[in-house]
Amino acid sequence: MKILNYIALCLILQGAGNLAGQELLHKASKVDERTYVKGISKISIRGEKASVSLQGWNRSEVKVLLRPVSRNTDKEQAIADLKYIRYDAIQEGNLLVITNSFEGELEQFTSNLSMEIEVLVPFAMPAQITNLYGPVQIENLASVSANVSFGSLSLTSISSNCSIAVRYSDIELNSISGKLDIKAEKSDIRAKTLSGTSTINCSYGEAHLALVSNGNLAVKAYRTGLTVEVDVFEKFRYLLDAKGGNINLPQGKKIRDKVVNIQPAGASGQIDLSTSYCDISIITK
Repeated sequence: MKILNYIALCLILQGAGNLAGQELLHKASKVDERTYVKGISKISIRGEKASVSLQGWNRSEVKVLLRPVSRNTDKEQAIADLKYIRYDAIQEGNLLVITNSFEGELEQFTSNLSMEIEVLVPFAMPAQITNLYGPVQIENLASVSANVSFGSLSLTSISSNCSIAVRYSDIELNSISGKLDIKAEKSDIRAKTLSGTSTINCSYGEAHLALVSNGNLAVKAYRTGLTVEVDVFEKFRYLLDAKGGNINLPQGKKIRDKVVNIQPAGASGQIDLSTSYCDISIITK
C-alpha cells in the first residue's frame, strides 16, 4: 500500500515544516553504546519516531547502540536540538527496557528529530517491541512480540513464537516457523516460507502468503484480497469463503458465491480463508 508510505513519511516529518526541501540538510548525531554481560533474560523496546533493528546472535551478552539524530538546514541548530531527544536503557530485574521520547514544545525546535536503536541479543532471548512512526527490522530470534503503527515491520528467521499487531504499517515476513499470530489494520502483508501454525486477522489491505507443505494457515479478513502460494496444491486441505468476491484456483478455475471445501487424500496441511468484497486466490509455485 504505497499510500501508507506517504502517510508515514508525512507524519515523520512533522515538526520540520520550516525546512525547505531544496536546501542542504545537516545531520547531527551521537552514539551511545552499552553492553550488558549478565543478568538480562528478556528485552523490551519502546520507540517513538525510531528506526529499530533487533537481531539475535550466538553470544551471551546484549549490545545496544543508541543514536539520537537531528537534521536541519542550520548545522548549529541541528546540534543544539539534539538535547530535545530523550533515550535510555534501564535494567529492571532481568528485563532490559529501552525507550526514547521527545521533550519540549513543537515551536522550541526546528529540526527533524528521530532515533536509531540497534540491539543484538542472544538468539533465545524473548523480545517485545513497540514503535510509533518508524521502521522495525527483526532477525534471527526464537520469540518476539511487535506492535507497530505508521511505520513498517520486517521479520526474518523467527523460529518459535511471533505475535504481531500493526496499523498503517506494511509487513514483510521471511522464514517464519512455529506459531505466528497477526492482527493487521490498513496494512499489507507479504510472507515467504511460512511453516507451523499461522493465524491472521486483517482488514483493508492485501495479503500474499507463501506456505511450505507442513504449514497450517487460518485467515479471517475484511475487505482484504488474499493470495496464498503453495508448493503442491494436493498437500493441503482448503476451506475458502470470499463473500462478494471470487475464489480463484489453479488451472484457471473460478468460483463465486459459494464456500469451497476441498479435502485431498493424504493432505498434511490446512488452509482456512475468509474475506469479503475481495478475491481469494490459491496459486502454485
